[in-house]
Amino acid sequence: MKKIVTFCALVAISGGCAEQKLTLAELPKPVVKSFGLAYPEIEGERWVKENQKGKTIYAAIYKKDGKKSEVEFDEKGNFVREKYK
Repeated sequence: MKKIVTFCALVAISGGCAEQKLTLAELPKPVVKSFGLAYPEIEGERWVKENQKGKTIYAAIYKKDGKKSEVEFDEKGNFVREKYK
């Protein structure tokens, strides 16, 4: 058990697997623009910043048709992927 706690603490400190919650004002402008153009009908999304394979990814998490969805963009506003949960 002690090893698991130590491992989790190291992961949290290093930033691996962690996501950082962001406000709309904290997002890169290209990400805001790309999201607005691609999803003009979506409101009330929450944003997180993630590190995936050494790359910074910005993810919008929202509900569409009652289902939780997520769309990801890189820091230049390029679409990465969309996930439905």
